[in-house]
Amino acid sequence: MLLRNFKRPVQSVALSPDYKNDKTYLSGGLAGQLILTTGGRVGVSSDANTTSAAAAASGWLGSIGLGSNTGVDRVLHSGEGSISTIKWSLSGKYVLWVNEQGIKIMRTNFKLDSADADSAWKRIGHIDRPSRRSWEDMAGVWKARCDWINNDQLESDDDDTSMLIEPRTQITRDKEKASTTPNKPKKLKVEKVVVGWGDTAWVLNIRPETIGTGKQAGERIAGSADIAHK
Repeated sequence: MLLRNFKRPVQSVALSPDYKNDKTYLSGGLAGQLILTTGGRVGVSSDANTTSAAAAASGWLGSIGLGSNTGVDRVLHSGEGSISTIKWSLSGKYVLWVNEQGIKIMRTNFKLDSADADSAWKRIGHIDRPSRRSWEDMAGVWKARCDWINNDQLESDDDDTSMLIEPRTQITRDKEKASTTPNKPKKLKVEKVVVGWGDTAWVLNIRPETIGTGKQAGERIAGSADIAHK
């Protein structure tokens, strides 16, 4: 068990999909900081080192052999009000969090090649909260909820339905199509997430990293997010 004191109320914690190996998790709360924590000693209670003074003290103790692996904290984002929700995507490549100003999506360090290391923990999307008057008072009170959509399960359900309606004809059509249709390039996988917050719900598409065009020609873009439905 790991026990960590952030000295502020924590409202949401999300473990890395590979927590067993990387001992990494994200947390946030009333302090308005999205904090990335890595490492820590099992069975030891420790204070978070999110301030420069705490980090310096930890480093000084370690330099003279008195320190210990109590974990490292890094503030990824702050200054936009309390954080109510944090959730990693099913692939682990993205993380979504919600603060009082809106919905944020970030590219994680999960499944990144060394050549793309600069994309780690880079924000790729922001969706503003609604501008209606009620949101001015309630944005910090309403707790957002989100759920990443498993597209594979949805596609499997669709296939099962078509087989029940017309089993033999559908199989025959699939075989004929496979024999006459050339292989197409594999499409980049788009991840989807549903966010419910207050009186509003969003369905968002999270698109994987690409090579930019126009002003960003040749640049590696960590990813992008857009609203599919609101």
